[in-house]
Amino acid sequence: MRGGYVANYTLSTDFCHQPDLQGLNGIFVEPLSTSATSTLFPLFGGSKLSVNNDILLPAPIYWSEEERFMGTDDDAALPWDQKYDMAIWRGVATGGRNKRTNWKAFQRHRFVAMNNSTKLMSAEEGMEIPANFALPSERYHLGSQETGKLGEWVESWSDVSFTDLMCNEKVNGKQGTCDYTSPHFALGGSITMAEQFQYKYLPDIDGNSFSGRYLGFLRSTSLPIKATLWKEWHDSRLIAWKHFVPMDNRYGDWYGIMEYFLGYGDDPGRDEIAERIAMAGREWASKVLRREDMQIYVLRLLLEYARVADDRREDMGWVEDLL
Repeated sequence: MRGGYVANYTLSTDFCHQPDLQGLNGIFVEPLSTSATSTLFPLFGGSKLSVNNDILLPAPIYWSEEERFMGTDDDAALPWDQKYDMAIWRGVATGGRNKRTNWKAFQRHRFVAMNNSTKLMSAEEGMEIPANFALPSERYHLGSQETGKLGEWVESWSDVSFTDLMCNEKVNGKQGTCDYTSPHFALGGSITMAEQFQYKYLPDIDGNSFSGRYLGFLRSTSLPIKATLWKEWHDSRLIAWKHFVPMDNRYGDWYGIMEYFLGYGDDPGRDEIAERIAMAGREWASKVLRREDMQIYVLRLLLEYARVADDRREDMGWVEDLL
């Protein structure tokens, strides 16, 4: 971090460097499923945590290019100046198996709660202590916080809600609700990718693992704001603050990021910088994150895997460039 914002994106995804994150993410609290083995064998996967040694492949969800995760090219190409000057997020309360005793530790629950203007206003006025998040630190010098209008300001630009609370317990048999989180969250309607692309700012939050919407966000003309603990095949091809905006996995910098771009009071914001990053990400994704790039990556990966698995590995491969 530097000044409260992510400076080293790779390190920001390393939870061994930040052990407190192990109590702030569902994968460490109670994952939906885990498998373990003491046998050494190669494991290929679409994502991995920093402590794992999976051999990364492009996730099938990226290859299939389903419209519900990618949208269409026409939708993704909507001009910046025709978008709402707001942030949008919809999703289900995934991240693990949330229960009465642990839901406050889940990342998506925390992010949605942090965008609840009613909760923010109550916290600002000292009427209610937030159940699962903290108000931003003074080091961010938020104009809206200094005037006591953080909740009112967030309400003006944030459209964030769950579409399903994914509870083990149901209220009166109603799917997607439960008595321990329903009092804290009002469900919103599902929104297609085409509709999401009508907004300038697209926060991307981990679910049970990596987010399948990330590639669609990068290919769009909107600005991805990315927080994750998961590593993917394309990480080395993307540069934080150049192709996307990184966000800390605690989300304490969320309001500061948005105030930087949107402005507050006499600060007009930096809309042109947000547009520049969004366009740079879209242009770069169209060059290095295509299906052709996935094919080339997998071909080279499998060729190298075949080499290291062969007993003749020391004599195989292209060597003339070393001569």
